[in-house]
Amino acid sequence: MVKGLLIASVSIAMMTACTVDEGFDTPEAPNEITFDVTADNASRQATAPSYDNITEFTISARHNGSLFINEESVAISTGKWTSRGKNHFWPADNGDVDFFAYKYDEPAGNAISPVLDIEQDCARLCMFAVPTEAKSQTTLQYATSMHRTAEDGSVPVSFSHALSEIAFNALNSSDELHVEISGVTISHVHMHGDFIFPAGRRQASWDVSASSPMKSTASFPAKTIMSHEESIGEEAVMHLIPQSQDNATEAAGYTDGTCITFRCAVWHLADPSKGVQPTDEMLIGEQNPDGSVTFGELHIPVSINWQPGCRYIYSVNFGAGGISGIPVAGGTMLPIAFSSHTESM
Repeated sequence: MVKGLLIASVSIAMMTACTVDEGFDTPEAPNEITFDVTADNASRQATAPSYDNITEFTISARHNGSLFINEESVAISTGKWTSRGKNHFWPADNGDVDFFAYKYDEPAGNAISPVLDIEQDCARLCMFAVPTEAKSQTTLQYATSMHRTAEDGSVPVSFSHALSEIAFNALNSSDELHVEISGVTISHVHMHGDFIFPAGRRQASWDVSASSPMKSTASFPAKTIMSHEESIGEEAVMHLIPQSQDNATEAAGYTDGTCITFRCAVWHLADPSKGVQPTDEMLIGEQNPDGSVTFGELHIPVSINWQPGCRYIYSVNFGAGGISGIPVAGGTMLPIAFSSHTESM
């Protein structure tokens, strides 16, 4: 398998793959291959045109170690899931067939589509690229169904999440502060990689060794942070490749590891009852002569060990943190508390 193929090479490979006929052979007693689809944490069969956001997916299969179905689109029609192209039938020798499926809503303008590559003992989704902007990122779901035969009936396809979901909460616990946030960036994370399907005892995994760390960014209208913890907003939710990274260090300018940067403006209020006044000191950001505000940056280094199908919520609390703090304007130590917790998607 060759990684990092040019777009033209991918197109040629796809065109060549369309000449494969194995999945279209009709045995003496035709037995159409159908699918029984469920989503992560779901317990019932999908019988409606829309089920847990799965209306169509891509599937490949191998039989006796050879390609049998090559990246076919599968959708539900008249109550059953079948290929959108020619109907596929079980091989005449009734041998085992291994199925590999994925579902991904490719963002508009994405230059390279992932390629599902099947080898005799491995299957992987190659050249998967996560957009750098959170608003363009979507979930990737995968499923495997191994050693199936016609005697098993419809092929069970149970989807799980392949990416990690990253979300952000914020809280302002000090009456003397006014806080606004207009963006979040996670720096030094891999945004390209190969997804390796599970097989036997091997768990699903990601290979990001051929990529370089990049940034994932979310921008949104400035949001005032209140005295109760709440989500910064859906605009800031990211779907990123599971990976492990060490935290960045201030000495290296936060470039040697992972760092969460909040684009924010923070005022120290002389009189909290009056709200923000032109004379109030800005601790993060800058007040311009025309009255506009240039937002500053709050860097928080983090170590990550993201896993597929997990949601990681990072929370920042302005004005908390006891005697600890972050140096800001004029040498002031701004107390900041930072925490995280994990949930299943």
